[in-house]
Amino acid sequence: MSEWMLCCAEKSRGTVARALSTIDADARVLVAVGSDDLRVRVARSAPGQLGVVVGPTSDGVSDINLAAAVANDGNARCVVLVQERASGSVRSRAARAGIDLVIDASELPPEPERGHNDGADGGPSLRDAPWTPASAAGRDALSAAPVLVVCSGRGGVGKTTFSAVASCVAARWGMRPCLIDLDLSCGNAKNCFGSSGRSDLSSLWGTTEVAPEMLRRLCVPAAPGVSVVGPCDRPETAELAAPYASAVIELAAREFDLVIVDTSTTFTDAVAQAVQLADRLVIVSGPGSGAVSSLARMSGLAIRLGVARTKVARLENRADARSKIDYSLGRAEVGLEAARAYRVFDGGREVADLLAAGQAYDLSEPGYLFSDSVGTTLAQLLAELGCLPECEEAQIAAEGEAARRPRSLFGLRRAAR
Repeated sequence: MSEWMLCCAEKSRGTVARALSTIDADARVLVAVGSDDLRVRVARSAPGQLGVVVGPTSDGVSDINLAAAVANDGNARCVVLVQERASGSVRSRAARAGIDLVIDASELPPEPERGHNDGADGGPSLRDAPWTPASAAGRDALSAAPVLVVCSGRGGVGKTTFSAVASCVAARWGMRPCLIDLDLSCGNAKNCFGSSGRSDLSSLWGTTEVAPEMLRRLCVPAAPGVSVVGPCDRPETAELAAPYASAVIELAAREFDLVIVDTSTTFTDAVAQAVQLADRLVIVSGPGSGAVSSLARMSGLAIRLGVARTKVARLENRADARSKIDYSLGRAEVGLEAARAYRVFDGGREVADLLAAGQAYDLSEPGYLFSDSVGTTLAQLLAELGCLPECEEAQIAAEGEAARRPRSLFGLRRAAR
């Protein structure tokens, strides 16, 4: 049962609660007494604990401004705005403000016979929700797997390492992940698994629609439970594949449980399409203050592309486990003001050696400081999106508990030789 904070005028409470029932039939609803009370209570809650639903207000603050303020605060799991006859301009403004969903009250189904909190079988379900995303991404997020897009402003920071190992961690948790390599010219994600299978995205050139069977042909089994798609066989064909990036991601999100998109260092057209479809945009950097400039460039560009600030996360790779995370890095940068910060701890030379040997799956084995920090990052991202698997290992990872007795990767590296 998920918790939601509702804020609206008393006369609109029934309509707003009914709107909430269309996206979460088992919601536990808390009611804020006003806009100030709402923001204070959300700020004091654990990150991602509360979803927020804002309807017509009566305390002098407009509903869309209040929803935008809560979205900008960055602590809510998601922010939903309920309006009567929501116009296109309202939806566009909501998207720019980082509001996740806009529900048009005039399009709600008839009043249900049961209350929205009863959780009875046959009640409204998430997949039947008549809501419209605030963003114009064109993807039905409620019937699709979460999409994590991993990018950076410089090379060599570990985007592919994180993407590959996170995919393996997800597979260990019982999920069916798809890793899409959108470094179309020079991507090497499948090498992390020792796979020699071909998945040439440029082979889509000339098709009018990407069909499920086309995606299945492109999927290369890379590790137990992990499929890899892309890049292109030849660098010069990258431009032929780029127009199909969004279609491939959307289809993969319907065919798999999780989609992780590894990208190129620069924002190509294909990467821009992926960024706009992301449920979480994970910007990877190395440790230290020198990472700020590349973080700022990437986050600023993402915001200009229409990505909600609340969807941006920053990941410090190769972090020192003995140091504390520096939250000040993102406070003054566009797009990073509300970004949640994560760290993956340095695994040493052994990580590079194992990946070079195609042992990404072995590298994802729990009990190592590196793999556990990858798991914690992935689990917390999925928990924010309401998609965390119910397996015990994933639940422990979401709590951020590193292994009590971290093991050395040296034994795995020796076995790889």
